[in-house]
Amino acid sequence: MPESNRDNLQESNPPKFAPSGIEPVKPNRLLLALITVVSFALLAILMIFSGNQSALALDEDKLLVMQQAKVEVSIIKMHASYIKPRVVYGQIGAVQQSDIGFELNGTLRQLAVLEGVSVVKGQVLANLDTARLAARENELNSELQSAKADATLAKLSEARIVQLVEKGLEPQQRLDEVKAQLDAANAAASEAQARLASLGVELAKSSLKAPFAGQVVRQYVDAGTVLNAGQAVFSILAKDALEARIGLPEQTAFGLSIGENRQLAMHDQIFMAQVASVAKQRNQATRTIDAVFSIDQNLLSAQQKALIISGDLVSLTVDIPMQTRGAWVPLSALASSVRGLWTLYVVDANNTIQTRLVSIEYADNTNAFVSGAINDGEKVVVSGIHRLVPQQSVSNVVEVENQFTHASARSKATAVKGL
Repeated sequence: MPESNRDNLQESNPPKFAPSGIEPVKPNRLLLALITVVSFALLAILMIFSGNQSALALDEDKLLVMQQAKVEVSIIKMHASYIKPRVVYGQIGAVQQSDIGFELNGTLRQLAVLEGVSVVKGQVLANLDTARLAARENELNSELQSAKADATLAKLSEARIVQLVEKGLEPQQRLDEVKAQLDAANAAASEAQARLASLGVELAKSSLKAPFAGQVVRQYVDAGTVLNAGQAVFSILAKDALEARIGLPEQTAFGLSIGENRQLAMHDQIFMAQVASVAKQRNQATRTIDAVFSIDQNLLSAQQKALIISGDLVSLTVDIPMQTRGAWVPLSALASSVRGLWTLYVVDANNTIQTRLVSIEYADNTNAFVSGAINDGEKVVVSGIHRLVPQQSVSNVVEVENQFTHASARSKATAVKGL
């Protein structure tokens, strides 16, 4: 740089001097940054070391607790099948229910009962107009009286002709003619009597009577209707005799015995019913076998009698055998896994926790029937699986009674007996 320029630069930027006796400060930024970085590094190392020591101590304590805790196991018992309960539904119906009407043509004159009324056997329910029949009855009575009079006259004539024939005043042929007239008069009287009796039957059938004790559940026509023979007037239901008709699977239906008692359910009410019949053909609509259960109302409570009416649904629980190899385990032994599978923890010969993937075939409130990578005789952990991890060594292994297997065996025995 030329000296003239250097002199001008120094004049424009004169040097700064510190006060007398004080050295000028020369900051070292590099050293300050280095000290800061080292301090933060040391602090981080200290924190990490302190945290690892605490976590290690906690893990060791936890592992120690799990190692010393009691591990309850039970021996797996494999089964070739299991019993699956199934609820089937049917319908309550009356043993007797009929649509009743008159056997004659006529005009409905009177209805003696209304819908919902309870009736007894033989009670009059309705009447036809019998004016025509009454006139016919008077006519037939007159014919009968006339026929009887003719028969009486023929009998008197016969007696006189017999005397005349004995005296030789009348030929024998005349006597034969009189006897024939008497027979004809008696026949006419008998015919009139028969027609009158037939009319009496028609008059009796002009009153519609209850064929059995029950309840009138429907009225089809009103008074004044001109009825044809056989046209329904009322529907009557036998209320004291009920039955349940239920479509059952084939293996269950054919396993029932006539007279056997089964438990039915309806409206949260449980009651017993007796097997009355089992159909010998399949229902084409449902492909089931219909079984009829008779319900003895004497065995029902007052509440059940009030609730159970014809047309209600009723259910029966049946046991269906499922041919699947597996074992019963409590729900507490299962842990959720991936893809819809479940995990069982088993203790091997070295007292090490191993896992087995299984599928749940059936489960109730407490137990489950599972299939998968399990073998007969393995020790499955039945409780406290949340404290265990795979490959963990355990020492305090306690074998407990296999309650769930016993319960299922009793259930299966009952089901097989029912079948």
